[in-house]
Amino acid sequence: MGHTLIHRLIDHFFCSMILVLTFSKMFNKSCVAGYCGWGLITDNLEHDVVEIISGSEADVAVVLSAIANKVRMEILTSLHREQKEFSELLEISGLSKTALAHHLNRLVESGIIVHVSRGLYEISSDGADFLKSISAAYASSKRRQDYEAARRVDYIQRVHTKRKDKMDELEVRIEKLEPMRVARFQAISKSPESDAWDKLSSWAEPRGLLDDVKKNPVFGFNNPGPSPGKEEYGYEFWIKVGEEVEPEGDIKIKEFEGGLFAITTTPLKADPIYEDGHHFIGAWKRLGDWIKSSKYEFGDQQCLERAHDPGASEDDLILDLYWSIKA
Repeated sequence: MGHTLIHRLIDHFFCSMILVLTFSKMFNKSCVAGYCGWGLITDNLEHDVVEIISGSEADVAVVLSAIANKVRMEILTSLHREQKEFSELLEISGLSKTALAHHLNRLVESGIIVHVSRGLYEISSDGADFLKSISAAYASSKRRQDYEAARRVDYIQRVHTKRKDKMDELEVRIEKLEPMRVARFQAISKSPESDAWDKLSSWAEPRGLLDDVKKNPVFGFNNPGPSPGKEEYGYEFWIKVGEEVEPEGDIKIKEFEGGLFAITTTPLKADPIYEDGHHFIGAWKRLGDWIKSSKYEFGDQQCLERAHDPGASEDDLILDLYWSIKA
């Protein structure tokens, strides 16, 4: 039978403890024969878990009920890395002093956090273990996968709905892009976006540059653009890099000057325009029309496309379109 998430949390936490305790007790006996008896330990896990929890259900429930609250989970995660003052927790939680004190007392009474001194709190070792176990179980749970999928669908639907409801009110924001050093990756083919992305990702992923797309944003643009009668065209990706990155092989480095941009957000497949056998993002035309009717003039910098999640599928891809402008 499938376990609920809370059963998995209990299993994960106590199984970790049982592995350590059982292994330590059996270490000398098992390793004499040249192995460490993991098979025997695994066989006994289910029995040991039931044996430990049996008769302690009420106490386990006390701990889990103390954690099973959104506000208290926020408090616990905020204390995971460092101690916090009561005043800091007030700001984080947005609660009144009385309400915050109630939640802190629940966590202290259950042994999840410690009241170190007047107004100062920290997570206990038990609390840290529970939080790590919850995180590990939730990370691989079907519930999290369903939640993330639902959140992505909701986000895409909101973008589509907003666009449908405000077709005549294109939402545009004005931002200044600071100068940045970028690595360039270009491909010319019938599917240059995919080919250029393969080049970038194969170089950037091993270096950890795609782990944080806010720190290392990825921009792209047609280069050269589609032309009538030709199936092939070009696409170029940029990824922001540090001063330590130097050109190598096909990898070129560019110093981008930055500048002022008009920006709008759109799903990749919204408002498609087909011209001369090629697909174009309709929002580019609408953004250009917006600039023409605004107080701004067209700028001299390269227009750019920035994906919210560069690794998303075409159906899920959400883009920020950057059009260079002058005030």
